[in-house]
Amino acid sequence: MTTGIILKEVAVYHPSKIVNNDYYLNHFHEQGKNIEGLLEALGRENRYIADYEKENTLTMAIEASNKVLKKANLTGSEIDSIIFVSSTPEFFAPPSAIAIHHAIEGKPDAVVSDMNAACVGMIVAVEQASRTMIGNPHLQRTLIVASEQLHRYASKEEAVTFASFGDGACAVILEKEENKSRGFIDSAYKIDTNSIDKIVLPACGVSKLADVTMTAYDKRVKWENVNNDKAFLSTVELIEKLLIRNNLTTADIQAFCFSQLSRKNIYKIQEAFNEDIIKFPIVGTEYGYTGSASPFMAFERAVSSGQLNKGDYVIFWSVGAGSAASAMLFRY
Repeated sequence: MTTGIILKEVAVYHPSKIVNNDYYLNHFHEQGKNIEGLLEALGRENRYIADYEKENTLTMAIEASNKVLKKANLTGSEIDSIIFVSSTPEFFAPPSAIAIHHAIEGKPDAVVSDMNAACVGMIVAVEQASRTMIGNPHLQRTLIVASEQLHRYASKEEAVTFASFGDGACAVILEKEENKSRGFIDSAYKIDTNSIDKIVLPACGVSKLADVTMTAYDKRVKWENVNNDKAFLSTVELIEKLLIRNNLTTADIQAFCFSQLSRKNIYKIQEAFNEDIIKFPIVGTEYGYTGSASPFMAFERAVSSGQLNKGDYVIFWSVGAGSAASAMLFRY
């Protein structure tokens, strides 16, 4: 008998405030910078920005969790494990997963944890949770929710972050099904630490956050331009590895749900595989870049638009700070 870990349901939450490109074009024009070409390459039109007086990554995660439970017709008491994913958590302790458990009225013996693997976080969480569920007879369902407010910590002088990042959360429910061919299949990783010091949050390090000599700028995202060629090559390499190991070709894949950091890079990968662009759902034009949640926001769009049907193959991919890349193969 085969145990399948299926993606039962997915839901997206975003703040209500929309900010379009005009604001950022004017903002950087006043600094003597023209970022029109950058926004075109990244694929930005709009992005959702939270009310930072009232909303944080935890409140957004709770909203997304309640949405996905409602869509799945489940209650919090039917969830065996909760994983919260973020590189911008509201608290270091207690874990945000504890607060989510409280908000959804989870059961007392649920397993809860937080995870930070930067922009690959949600892919890693789904992969690790799937493998754990296969081996643990007591885990039937897992709620995984990624929530990011990268825009909150962006420097107003740095265009890639301030003009590109958006706020949002995405939640999925994994469910165990016996004797099923659908669900999680395989994953692959690639680590290249050459850029480990290029993208850092906070720039000064947590140990210096209380240092009164640190400026607000020191506490925001440090973002230095990095060469994306290796990230592009690792994408092709990882996807080819998954396909070869599982006797598939790109023609068998119905959706490539990728990080939404750069539309230009998505186009490059699409051209490398000579596949129809419709297989590559692009949502960064609407949501901005939402970090770890972005590949699953693309997945939600593929599902809600009818692009994906039960049994279709999906590849998820993302690369994070420090150039840790991850790809995952699922059969929806």
